[in-house]
Amino acid sequence: DRSPSEEQTNNATADDADAGPACLMCFNASDPSGAGGLAADITAMASVGAHALPVVTGAYARDTAEVFNHFSFDEDAVAEQARAILEDVAVQVIKVGFVGTPETVSTIAEIAADYADVPLIAYMPNLSWWEENQIDLYLDAFRELMLPQTTVLVGNHSTLWRWLLPDWSGDKSPSARDIARAAGEAGVPYTLVTGIPLPDQHIDNVLASPQSVLASRDRKSTR
Repeated sequence: DRSPSEEQTNNATADDADAGPACLMCFNASDPSGAGGLAADITAMASVGAHALPVVTGAYARDTAEVFNHFSFDEDAVAEQARAILEDVAVQVIKVGFVGTPETVSTIAEIAADYADVPLIAYMPNLSWWEENQIDLYLDAFRELMLPQTTVLVGNHSTLWRWLLPDWSGDKSPSARDIARAAGEAGVPYTLVTGIPLPDQHIDNVLASPQSVLASRDRKSTR
């Protein structure tokens, strides 16, 4: 007969096996270059041992250098994809990338509100390829509907600067903490600012809260 300790150990091992990898739902567009969008999400999640649950919000027309166009899915199609898997799989994190339209932002915000206990990571990409009026409408919807539910906001330094601090007038560019403070005004507790320029062609990636810098990692730029 097995001892109680052996049985407990075997049960724990079985439970761990049944639990499987963490499941992360990602809302993003298909990117045929493989450099961003859902392809990048799936690769990044797999690299840390997580299982991606990709929800397609649209598709880019692009090459490896630039974006030419984007084709958005209807928000109802996005909602049906997400809710079908959410009713079947326990999701540990929701990640929201570029979703195409203010209407889809609203739809995903409603879904996230139904799963308010699940942390939400929001990524704001560079939208300079898009028409200005579309950018403004998208950013306004994202700020109003998504940021109040966001746990961690992620974006490049210049992108977040232009969006969150458009009237910045300091002698120096805003720090990660300055950007985190601006995000905090919209309800975001943590902001990961990437691509901060440093001397000697180095760049810094900084995780900050409105109160302090929490982590920093600089590396050599490849540009």
